[in-house]
Amino acid sequence: MTTVNDQNSESGLSTLYPCRPVAEIDALQEALSTLGTVRSFQQNDEIHAVQQHEKFLYLFTEGRFTAVRANDGLVLSSVRGKIIYGIAECLRPRGGWYLKVEEACKARVIPAEHAFELFTRQQLWESVSVLLAWFLQMYSLRDEHLVGVPAYVMIRSKLLELNLQPADIRRDMNAADFIQERTQLARSTIMAILGELRRGDYIEIKRGKLIGIKHLPKEY
Repeated sequence: MTTVNDQNSESGLSTLYPCRPVAEIDALQEALSTLGTVRSFQQNDEIHAVQQHEKFLYLFTEGRFTAVRANDGLVLSSVRGKIIYGIAECLRPRGGWYLKVEEACKARVIPAEHAFELFTRQQLWESVSVLLAWFLQMYSLRDEHLVGVPAYVMIRSKLLELNLQPADIRRDMNAADFIQERTQLARSTIMAILGELRRGDYIEIKRGKLIGIKHLPKEY
């Protein structure tokens, strides 16, 4: 889901994924800051942009979230910090995914029609297009890591992604769970490859948590 100066770089994720357009997100959030109402959300809340034919945008200034595919629970991506959720779904509703809240936070919730009227009035659709282009880049690159490639390549990319997460997230995240949620590979396959990487001294894992990566070969 998918954000340029950059909160991605704080966690090192810009080395794997394109930097999110922070300047454009800031401009959109500032323009929308007087619309809608502020709501509180709790851990594990699921947020759907389209609800019973009503459409809403969600402006978060902080928090941690995962984008989840609705039909099977596959984790599409993780994001932390400032985000705007709902533009694409409200423009072309299909209910394909939702946002899961990972820590308590607040958001400004705005009817999509009011937001879109403001984008037109203040000529902000260029900023919107930059944001949507970033989402497209994110998911295209994710597919390069996961579609039509061997299981090892999937696991390697997710180990690199996990290793670049902030320390507090890595400390609480089981490495095999992180990989399985984002690839849906069989757990036996994941554990077998992680075991061989540990024995080969390529990675360090303790109590299921990734401590560090020494070197990951591109091929298994």
